[in-house]
Amino acid sequence: MLARAAASLDVLSEGRFELGLGAGAFPKAVHGVGGRALTPGQGVEALEEAIGVIREIWDTSKPGPLRHEGKYYSVPAMKRGPNPAHDIGVWLGAYKPRMLKLTGSTADGWLPTLQYIQTPGLTEANKIIDDAAQEAGRSPREIRRLLNLFNVGFSATRRGHLQGTPEQWVEDLLPLVLDHGFSAFLIGQDDPAVIRTFGEEVGPRLREAVERERRADKTAPAPTRPAIALSKRQATIDYDAVPEALAAKVIEPGDRMYERVRHSYSRTGSPALVIQAENADDVVAALAYARSQNVDISVRSGGHGLSGRSTDEGGIIDLSKMNSVEVLDAAAGQIRVEPGARWGHVAQALAPHGLAMSSGDYGDVGVGGLATAGGIGYLARKYGLTIDHITAAEVVVADGRKLRVDSQNHPDLFWGLRGAGGNFGIVTAFELEAYPLRDVAYATVTVDATDTADFLVKWGALVEAAPREISSFMSLFPARRGGTVTAQITLVYAGDDVEAAQDALTPFLEAGPVIGQQAQLVPYHATVAPPENQHMGQGMEDSRSGMAVACWIM
Repeated sequence: MLARAAASLDVLSEGRFELGLGAGAFPKAVHGVGGRALTPGQGVEALEEAIGVIREIWDTSKPGPLRHEGKYYSVPAMKRGPNPAHDIGVWLGAYKPRMLKLTGSTADGWLPTLQYIQTPGLTEANKIIDDAAQEAGRSPREIRRLLNLFNVGFSATRRGHLQGTPEQWVEDLLPLVLDHGFSAFLIGQDDPAVIRTFGEEVGPRLREAVERERRADKTAPAPTRPAIALSKRQATIDYDAVPEALAAKVIEPGDRMYERVRHSYSRTGSPALVIQAENADDVVAALAYARSQNVDISVRSGGHGLSGRSTDEGGIIDLSKMNSVEVLDAAAGQIRVEPGARWGHVAQALAPHGLAMSSGDYGDVGVGGLATAGGIGYLARKYGLTIDHITAAEVVVADGRKLRVDSQNHPDLFWGLRGAGGNFGIVTAFELEAYPLRDVAYATVTVDATDTADFLVKWGALVEAAPREISSFMSLFPARRGGTVTAQITLVYAGDDVEAAQDALTPFLEAGPVIGQQAQLVPYHATVAPPENQHMGQGMEDSRSGMAVACWIM
């Protein structure tokens, strides 16, 4: 239940959840598992086993249910999932040697509270964690060090630890970063003034101080990777040549996040490296590095691309973290969207402004691939393709230049970007003209399509005769176990005129013997809600496209 709740919160928060655990709040407490009393030592063992079970539940890449028979926990057969939005870190609040050793061997982070473990004890605690990590074949740098701060405040007159001015806070916190490796501080109180001052004044100054000290320290060790990750490196690429600016943005075959980024919706991939760019400069650096390695390059935004170009056996530049959606001018419908955004999120961001953009039929699709390849969507017959509404693009071309292209600047490249996919460069942002639209009539009609050829002719004719407000997608399902061939017709009427929508939708009941039907007036963004699926490369043999049919009846 804890694993599933954590994964659900991670999805709801869009990947901003981490799991903090401990063996108990009271040093002398006796804990129980399955009704059995446990000593403190057994409590640590039980926690270690529990962490393993929790991670197994999150690992939906493995086939079949989870089965586990351990010393403290028994799981006869349990469905894995839900799939978290990101690789959830497990942070342990640890003070005693057994828990510190567990932190080093198993956890992703150490999260003590400063008031409970004073500075003289930090050195010894860090050593226990580091030694346990090395014994487990891990690099100590894999364990992130975080620190809770309670009962702190700001004052121009007080001089106590974390009680004075922001400048004094920086002096107090700097040794914790440089000498003890803490990379994050959590304010454990809800005083708005403390939180605001820490975020606006202390944080930026502390980062600058840390950077200044580290630049001056030429002996600082370079980051290392665990032995298991090093063993899975491929010989086709020089991992040590990754630019320093990208080192923290790299996912290797031995990393736990690798399974989430290596496949596309329809193709399997085994890239030697995935670089998660966060801005256009990262794209420039990643492209230069990939070219120096002479490997195939794939560009991934949402990972849906049926062409298979979202993954490969070389390297991937992943744009999923470049996902901002900005409304530049609501009255004119001008928006700016980065390629890693999902169309479902775009629709949600436009909805409060009464705007919409036709963008496929699935909200989990990334902006980049669809916006450079066409963009047939639920509003296409009324408003055209997605590419019809692109007014400008920011693009990185093969030689590393960052260009802004539109009808006046690099017009040939602007023409090529709208429909040629990823052939001419890596788009880092699009500017589009959205159009006023709030609600649509959304309907599905399921019919018996056993006489498939006759059904297709009827459906095509109905779409051709329908008003331009109607756009239609259709899926055919083969007969199974003696059943009938069925077709599901999806219909979207672009507008909230209920009577006009009803008149336009009713003729589709004549497409074939009706098995089921439903229609409702909904906000457009509800038709393309993003489910955030993990792509596992299901194989092209599982997919069939009716795109050619859809094109000639538009």
